[in-house]
Amino acid sequence: MSAFNKFKEEVLNSYRKKLSNNELHDKLANPTPANIRDYSLFLINGELSADDKKTIRDFYASKDDLADLEKTISGIDIDKLKPIKYFINGKTTNPDETIVKLLAVLIDFHPRPFRLDDWLEIEEDHKQKIKTFNKIPFGETIQPAHSSEIEASSHVHPSANNNSKTKTRFNIPTILVIGSFALLLGSIGYINLKEKKECMVWFKDRYISVDCMDNTLRNNQVIPMDKSKFENFRKITRLDTLTLKDVNKIWYSKVNNEVEFFTSSGIHPEHSERGLKLATSHIIQKYAIGDIQEEDQDLNNTEMPE
Repeated sequence: MSAFNKFKEEVLNSYRKKLSNNELHDKLANPTPANIRDYSLFLINGELSADDKKTIRDFYASKDDLADLEKTISGIDIDKLKPIKYFINGKTTNPDETIVKLLAVLIDFHPRPFRLDDWLEIEEDHKQKIKTFNKIPFGETIQPAHSSEIEASSHVHPSANNNSKTKTRFNIPTILVIGSFALLLGSIGYINLKEKKECMVWFKDRYISVDCMDNTLRNNQVIPMDKSKFENFRKITRLDTLTLKDVNKIWYSKVNNEVEFFTSSGIHPEHSERGLKLATSHIIQKYAIGDIQEEDQDLNNTEMPE
């Protein structure tokens, strides 16, 4: 098996193992093309190594620029992501190398990125173990010692026996303590894995679900999962769809002289010090429809100072 095929096999095995252990993000556990796109967008806004960013850019054929990468991923033809799903579910066994490398990044597989030397060393170590095992003739058994040797070995100085017993009395409790501690840690880890808490973080125009303990999200505002907000709270990006029928049915906020509209009430998802307000006909006309030219007295009188 070639070095890259070994890498490919281990990446796929790692995905399946993490899936069975409930260690994957929801979007990867259900790897639809849309979910793969969304999770890729989520990752590039976190803390990635230079190698991981290059892997993602290589797959999406993007320039070395975050804004361009976001634009490329957001606008990608969904069908181009289907081969990743086919690789995961076994529909294809010979995917392009960029697919395997991208999946390694998505599931946080190690070691990555693929380097030939790394996998040649692994292969060589595997061969060495096989070679050592094969040196033992098939069916060979260990011959017992002669009775005289057994008898001689039984004549041990009494002090040696005492030392041996002393060590045994010391080691058994130690081993029991260490074993119990390891079992306790394993149980805690298992419980934490099963009870992995779900949080959410704002991404572009909506909340997406994340693991509360995900260390890559330190720079984001991670909040506990709120099913209502997760499913219904959205930023309205198509202002041309708003009409006077939306008066008192949508909310708005003004940040840095820019008015943003949202589908539900609450606080601003990126500026927690700002609350959202019901959008009046005046606000919708001026900032969405664009029919009013005079000064926005309503907004200036009600909006919090910058």
